[in-house]
Amino acid sequence: MDVGTVIKERRALLGISQQDLSDYSGVGISTVKDLERGVGNPSLHTLQKILDVVGIEIVLQVKQTVK
Repeated sequence: MDVGTVIKERRALLGISQQDLSDYSGVGISTVKDLERGVGNPSLHTLQKILDVVGIEIVLQVKQTVK
């Protein structure tokens, strides 16, 4: 499942519209729509602003390589 789908499902669960998410996060409505459709490529900062509103946390890990 991609991040846009996760955001869309979480937003629906919370009962907020795309416009609400845009307003609460300070991110443009077109960015929210593009991200949910899977065509957006937001910066990590922009993505974090959206995820903060819907209560999702980003966890980054360094992959272990095989030697």
